Amino acid sequence: MTIEKPMLRRFPIRILVANMFLMAILITAGIAISLQYNASKNMVVAHVLSSMNLLSAHMRDSVHSLEKDAIQTVNLLAELIDSDLSDTSIEEKSSLLTAFLLERPELYSLYIGDKQENFFQIVNLDSAKDIRQRMSAGPNDRWAAVDISGRGEDRLRRTYYYSDTLRLNHQNIESSHFYPTKRPWFAASEQNHINKTEPYLFQHLQISGQTYAKRIRNTEQVIGLDILLSSLSEQLTLSSSSFFNGQEQAILVNHDGNIIASNMTRDDSSDKTVPHPSLQDYLGTPLKRLIDLANDPNAQQPILIEKEDHQPYYVFVTAIGNDILTRQYLTMLLPKDLLFHQATKEALNTTLLSAVVMLVLLPIIWLFSAPIVRPIRQLQRETEKIKQRQFDDVTFTDSHIKEIWQLSNAFVSMSQDIKQHEESLKEFLEALIRLIATAIDNKSAHTGGHCYRVPELGLMLSEALEHTQEGPYKDFQFANANERLEFHLAAWLHDCGKITMPEHIMDKGSKLECLYNRIHEIRTRFEVLWRDAEIDYLHAIHTQQQDPNAALATWQARQNDLQEQFAFIAKANIGSEFMSKEDQQKIKDIGAQTWTRHFDNRLGLSPAEETMRAEQAQAGHLNNEETPAHGITESLLSDKPEHIIPRFKEITFDPLLGIKMDIPEHQYNQGEIYNLIIQKGTLTEEDRFKINEHIISTITMLESLPFPPELSRVPHYASTHHERMDGQGYPRKLNAEQLSIPDRVLMIADVFEALTASDRPYKKAKPISAAIDIMYKMCLEGHLDLQLFRFFLSSGTHLKYAEKFLPENQIDEVDIQMYLEDKK
Repeated sequence: MTIEKPMLRRFPIRILVANMFLMAILITAGIAISLQYNASKNMVVAHVLSSMNLLSAHMRDSVHSLEKDAIQTVNLLAELIDSDLSDTSIEEKSSLLTAFLLERPELYSLYIGDKQENFFQIVNLDSAKDIRQRMSAGPNDRWAAVDISGRGEDRLRRTYYYSDTLRLNHQNIESSHFYPTKRPWFAASEQNHINKTEPYLFQHLQISGQTYAKRIRNTEQVIGLDILLSSLSEQLTLSSSSFFNGQEQAILVNHDGNIIASNMTRDDSSDKTVPHPSLQDYLGTPLKRLIDLANDPNAQQPILIEKEDHQPYYVFVTAIGNDILTRQYLTMLLPKDLLFHQATKEALNTTLLSAVVMLVLLPIIWLFSAPIVRPIRQLQRETEKIKQRQFDDVTFTDSHIKEIWQLSNAFVSMSQDIKQHEESLKEFLEALIRLIATAIDNKSAHTGGHCYRVPELGLMLSEALEHTQEGPYKDFQFANANERLEFHLAAWLHDCGKITMPEHIMDKGSKLECLYNRIHEIRTRFEVLWRDAEIDYLHAIHTQQQDPNAALATWQARQNDLQEQFAFIAKANIGSEFMSKEDQQKIKDIGAQTWTRHFDNRLGLSPAEETMRAEQAQAGHLNNEETPAHGITESLLSDKPEHIIPRFKEITFDPLLGIKMDIPEHQYNQGEIYNLIIQKGTLTEEDRFKINEHIISTITMLESLPFPPELSRVPHYASTHHERMDGQGYPRKLNAEQLSIPDRVLMIADVFEALTASDRPYKKAKPISAAIDIMYKMCLEGHLDLQLFRFFLSSGTHLKYAEKFLPENQIDEVDIQMYLEDKK
């Protein structure tokens, strides 16, 4: 059953052109209104930020002045008082200290404490509005003198309340557990040095403040001065009221986010002092976000938040650097509707004006659209030709309208420019890919040229396929130049993932090779055993008085065994032969011999090695004891915990990529026995996966590139040269039905180049006869396409490649007939 598509309404092009102009005007008006609105908003934000900078500077100056007065007062008193005041009367001490506080009404108190736990304090009852209530003072009391002395249950706190003329109004006596030496300000133990505490809670008043203290010279007394942080709220309220309209909330917080001052009325009206809430709890916004906003000069302010009252606010944050509160941050909250109210009103008026203008312009647009219709239709057809990349078919469209005539000329010129630009881009892309492939080849001296030779061989074979006039491939053709370029680029990029492969794995020419060949370490251990045998010989004849001839024979036999054992280990390290189970066991038996180490193997380690050893020791895999004087017995060959290199990150494959590869547990296993008993070649399971992983990197890298549609199969072609016809390859385990002819061409090119290459560290270059014989067996085993391999031989592509890239000593006689017929 055929589903009919609904008929679309058709409109005359004149209406469409009119609508186009109308839409252009709408868009233009929208952009203009948006720009105007944003400009108004930016002006508002700039004004607020400027005002905040002024407020910050004002607060910084106020606090700096307050600190300066505090430091000068403490220094002056410390200089004036040069004797112990413990025996001085209450009246004399009160008179002395009030004289300093009288000139500085913003300071809270002055006090003196000593190591005998005597404490005397004068409190300025006018320093804050709630001090009298907290100190239980009367309305006529101007000063409060606190004297604490005694020990244990006899320790008393005597509070004397004085008028402004220092007349005693009344007093109060109560027990006390206050000890000055336990307070943070008593830490001022050096002369000529003022100790400034971090803000803390005053014990008696339960109000946050800060203390400046200094030891009085020639005494064991410390003089201190307190300031109240609540005074900053009054400063903030007074300062912010002169900058904003009264509806803002100004909050000063420290680096921990605790609110230390604000211009807001406290919610509680009780006499009991409660700590200020944190800014994070008040705003419901992470503190780090606000601090990062203040510290980043490029950050976009303000940010929009919604507090617990569900009212939206704009938040501005700026940092205040001063010496009283480290890392202060000034935060300003403005209601959302208030901040941009004027900008919204102006944008609405502009919108209404634009609507009126468009209504007036609509008939004019309709009138002047007629001469545009015909040439626009023609230009649209020419545009379609450009879209289809039919650049040579684009024709000139004549018109009395100058702009359309110019546009038509531009279309013709543009089509040719696009054509040339597209060709230059393709040339640039191919050159860039060749550059990447060359860089990968140059990464290792042992694989140089591979990324260059494989594409050359792939092109040779694909061209032979396209030119053949008979056989199973007579109909094979790339549809166009783009498909041919697609295959060529894939061939160049087939190993681009090797850029992520470590060189010590790519160049591993022996089993014990990491960043260097560890056979030299093992040779040194054999040298130790050699000398141990000589020592045993000397000990036998000189200490144990054994028969010299018998001892000599034992010594010589032992040295012969060591020579044979090391030769066997060294040969196994090369990995040129298949290792049997018996040889593997022999490696383990040789490695079971012991030698004595006397030097600490924890010395001289890199930070990474020390970290790994610490983790292994914590997990119980490593003995971290010191080396005893008599040494530690170790195996000649060993697989130690430190030989295991764990994966630094988990490997996961996107299911859409279809990757089917088993991932070893560890990143690397550098165990000596583990590596020496490799059956074939020099690579462990972990090494092999790391090498095979390059194809995953190739897929990941190429899939992330925005290839145009005509080059969309580049990632696929580049990732299939390690697949097998029987579906046992990697990374996707594709089978013959899933592998196209270009895929199979790259598989043959990659194998033949690898077998004949003379720059591999783990093998010698094969002559072409040996390479062809190996490839034939790979075909029979289901690795390569036998039919395509036979065409590779019969077309002479192998000889064409050999003559161009191989030395003469590798080009030997090959009877290809024996590979072109099925053997009975």
